[in-house]
Amino acid sequence: MTFSKYNIKSATRRELPIEEGFRKFLDLDRCYSVNRIPAEGGKELVLYNFHLSAYSKDGSIATEQLKLLLTDMQAEYAKGNYCIAGGDFNKDILGDSSKYFGKADQEYSWAQPIPEGTFDGFNVKLVAPLDEENPVPSCRNADGPYHKGQYVLTIDGFLVTDNVEVKESKVIDYAFRYSDHNPVYMNFVLVKGE
Repeated sequence: MTFSKYNIKSATRRELPIEEGFRKFLDLDRCYSVNRIPAEGGKELVLYNFHLSAYSKDGSIATEQLKLLLTDMQAEYAKGNYCIAGGDFNKDILGDSSKYFGKADQEYSWAQPIPEGTFDGFNVKLVAPLDEENPVPSCRNADGPYHKGQYVLTIDGFLVTDNVEVKESKVIDYAFRYSDHNPVYMNFVLVKGE
């Protein structure tokens, strides 16, 4: 959901590809929202909210979904618009979260890293919220109550086009008291063109 003190000119839903077979019944609602806010000079700030697929056969469907989002963001960037996407990648966006949070007391493999080369050819970059001096995970495995040593990682974050400058990005540590996710935060500025 997107809340804004600025006027949202339009909001649309974009359907994402889903797996075939029985698993598709678990993902029929997969989509992202596209919200447009007018910006200076006739440009738009285009905001995307997304939740990519998890627990898939090999993780490739989430990568396919991500590439669709990147393609849409690139097309908006080519028009001179500013783009920010935020959501649940269902991928380990730190590459190996255990380097920051330690090894879990159980083994899971549902959140693989984003494959090398995924962002090649796009003016879009990944913003993984991480304070290396005080790392906080954005997600925990939801198969039981939270406990120290549980499988934790960072799967929530942002994508921004090259005309968006990120000032700060972090995970807010609520110790998973409200959800299996901690909220993520990003402060940014729009970079005016030449």
